[in-house]
Amino acid sequence: MLKSIKKYLFLLSLTYLVSCGNQQNPTNTLSNDLVASVNNQPIETSLLEYYSLGRIQKDINSLSDEEYDVLVDELIQFKLLEEVAESQGYAQEQEVIAEIEVLRLNILSRIAITNYLESNQPTDAELQIAYNNNLSQLSGTEYKARHILVEEESLANEIIQEINGGADFETLAIERSTGPSGPNGGDLGWFSAQTMVAPFAEAVESMEIGSFTQSPVTTRFGYHVILLEDKREQQPPGLEAVRDDMVRMVEQQKIASYLEVLRESAEVTLE
Repeated sequence: MLKSIKKYLFLLSLTYLVSCGNQQNPTNTLSNDLVASVNNQPIETSLLEYYSLGRIQKDINSLSDEEYDVLVDELIQFKLLEEVAESQGYAQEQEVIAEIEVLRLNILSRIAITNYLESNQPTDAELQIAYNNNLSQLSGTEYKARHILVEEESLANEIIQEINGGADFETLAIERSTGPSGPNGGDLGWFSAQTMVAPFAEAVESMEIGSFTQSPVTTRFGYHVILLEDKREQQPPGLEAVRDDMVRMVEQQKIASYLEVLRESAEVTLE
């Protein structure tokens, strides 16, 4: 029970700290004026300000009287629970010390990375390079197909024989398919091969328009009979349409390079 309570409080504090990390710094100058005290232990205005920004995304000056009272009461509860933890020795347990250290490392790491990216923002040239390098992922062939999914290979073979004998694919899909597209005649709409499991994608890529598979295609979902209705070349979106994705990609690359430089310049010993 104790471990469950500690885990809950840890996750609560972690959620709070992460949400705080997404907020801007307080607009007013933080001070050490008190908003309350618990057994002579102070709760500073600066703590309330930061807690408010993370908790409800408001600074102190924007709080209603009710919001102010609720937040102060929550901080008082934290202080009371802190005293219990301290008095019963929980704060000295290795597990708790490790959890606090992980939180500290996360916060400082976030600050270091944020400051680094602010000074090394992706340039237009870097975004263009990232875009060019990912054109193959942003374009390519799209396929329009139907399929009939069944649980037994023998049933899939029977269906193939029926289609070869002139049976209507769409009707068989409605009658036999166990997949979610069955009621729609097995219609999968337009898709890229990358969005499908490998055996299905490989089968579609090798097919001619208007053809259907002459042997069942096996995936983890079951046995497929596939009809390729059409295919087309997908036009890639312009850079501006995917700019945010490219920014995140370049930032990840910058962070990876930055960490590599830091590691190479540090003395790291594995025990």
